[in-house]
Amino acid sequence: MLGFSLSNLDFPELNGKRVMTVEYLVRVLGHDGAERLIYYWGGMRVSIPTIDDLHKVRFRERVMHAFERGATPAQIAERFGISIRTAQRMRNPSTCVENGPKMI
Repeated sequence: MLGFSLSNLDFPELNGKRVMTVEYLVRVLGHDGAERLIYYWGGMRVSIPTIDDLHKVRFRERVMHAFERGATPAQIAERFGISIRTAQRMRNPSTCVENGPKMI
Protein backbone atom coordinates (compact mmCIF):
# COMPACT_ATOMS: atom_id res chain seq x y z
CA MET A 1 0.00 0.00 0.00
CA LEU A 2 1.09 3.59 -0.50
CA GLY A 3 2.93 5.19 2.39
CA PHE A 4 1.10 8.47 1.70
CA SER A 5 -2.28 9.69 0.58
CA LEU A 6 -2.98 11.45 -2.69
CA SER A 7 -6.46 12.44 -1.56
CA ASN A 8 -5.22 15.75 -0.18
CA LEU A 9 -3.65 16.74 -3.51
CA ASP A 10 -5.88 18.88 -5.68
CA PHE A 11 -4.51 18.29 -9.19
CA PRO A 12 -5.04 21.14 -11.64
CA GLU A 13 -6.97 20.35 -14.81
CA LEU A 14 -6.43 21.37 -18.41
CA ASN A 15 -9.14 20.56 -20.97
CA GLY A 16 -10.80 18.20 -18.48
CA LYS A 17 -7.61 16.21 -17.82
CA ARG A 18 -5.43 16.26 -14.72
CA VAL A 19 -2.05 17.86 -15.25
CA MET A 20 1.09 17.35 -13.22
CA THR A 21 3.21 20.38 -12.44
CA VAL A 22 6.73 20.29 -11.04
CA GLU A 23 5.35 21.36 -7.68
CA TYR A 24 2.95 18.41 -7.57
CA LEU A 25 5.68 16.00 -8.68
CA VAL A 26 7.83 17.20 -5.78
CA ARG A 27 4.92 16.82 -3.34
CA VAL A 28 4.26 13.24 -4.50
CA LEU A 29 7.79 11.98 -5.24
CA GLY A 30 10.06 14.30 -3.29
CA HIS A 31 12.83 16.37 -4.91
CA ASP A 32 15.07 13.42 -5.87
CA GLY A 33 12.23 11.35 -7.33
CA ALA A 34 10.84 14.31 -9.27
CA GLU A 35 14.28 15.14 -10.64
CA ARG A 36 14.83 11.53 -11.73
CA LEU A 37 11.42 11.39 -13.44
CA ILE A 38 12.00 14.71 -15.20
CA TYR A 39 15.52 13.68 -16.25
CA TYR A 40 14.32 10.50 -17.96
CA TRP A 41 10.89 11.50 -19.26
CA GLY A 42 10.67 15.29 -19.05
CA GLY A 43 8.62 16.79 -21.87
CA MET A 44 7.33 13.40 -23.03
CA ARG A 45 3.81 12.03 -22.83
CA VAL A 46 4.09 9.01 -20.55
CA SER A 47 1.51 6.38 -19.67
CA ILE A 48 1.80 5.43 -16.01
CA PRO A 49 1.15 1.76 -15.15
CA THR A 50 -1.75 0.95 -12.86
CA ILE A 51 -1.54 -0.42 -9.32
CA ASP A 52 -2.69 -3.76 -10.79
CA ASP A 53 0.39 -3.76 -13.02
CA LEU A 54 2.54 -3.24 -9.94
CA HIS A 55 0.80 -6.13 -8.16
CA LYS A 56 1.48 -8.41 -11.15
CA VAL A 57 5.17 -7.53 -11.07
CA ARG A 58 5.36 -8.18 -7.33
CA PHE A 59 3.54 -11.50 -7.78
CA ARG A 60 5.96 -12.53 -10.52
CA GLU A 61 8.89 -11.58 -8.26
CA ARG A 62 7.48 -13.73 -5.42
CA VAL A 63 7.11 -16.69 -7.80
CA MET A 64 10.66 -16.24 -9.11
CA HIS A 65 11.97 -16.04 -5.55
CA ALA A 66 10.24 -19.34 -4.75
CA PHE A 67 11.91 -20.92 -7.80
CA GLU A 68 15.28 -19.56 -6.67
CA ARG A 69 14.74 -21.24 -3.29
CA GLY A 70 14.20 -24.57 -5.06
CA ALA A 71 10.42 -24.91 -5.29
CA THR A 72 9.03 -27.05 -8.10
CA PRO A 73 6.36 -25.83 -10.55
CA ALA A 74 3.81 -28.06 -8.78
CA GLN A 75 4.66 -26.56 -5.38
CA ILE A 76 4.46 -23.03 -6.77
CA ALA A 77 1.15 -23.77 -8.48
CA GLU A 78 -0.35 -24.98 -5.23
CA ARG A 79 1.11 -22.18 -3.13
CA PHE A 80 0.10 -19.32 -5.43
CA GLY A 81 -3.14 -20.76 -6.84
CA ILE A 82 -1.96 -20.96 -10.45
CA SER A 83 -1.67 -23.85 -12.88
CA ILE A 84 1.53 -25.85 -13.17
CA ARG A 85 1.88 -24.70 -16.79
CA THR A 86 1.58 -21.05 -15.71
CA ALA A 87 4.26 -21.64 -13.09
CA GLN A 88 6.51 -23.18 -15.74
CA ARG A 89 5.94 -20.21 -18.07
CA MET A 90 6.68 -17.76 -15.26
CA ARG A 91 10.00 -19.50 -14.58
CA ASN A 92 11.11 -18.67 -18.12
CA PRO A 93 9.78 -15.19 -19.03
CA SER A 94 11.20 -15.44 -22.56
CA THR A 95 8.45 -17.98 -23.32
CA CYS A 96 5.68 -15.55 -22.32
CA VAL A 97 3.53 -14.01 -25.02
CA GLU A 98 3.94 -10.26 -25.25
CA ASN A 99 0.91 -8.05 -25.58
CA GLY A 100 2.30 -4.62 -26.30
CA PRO A 101 4.36 -3.57 -23.29
CA LYS A 102 2.58 -6.03 -21.00
CA MET A 103 3.67 -9.58 -20.39
CA ILE A 104 0.76 -12.03 -20.15
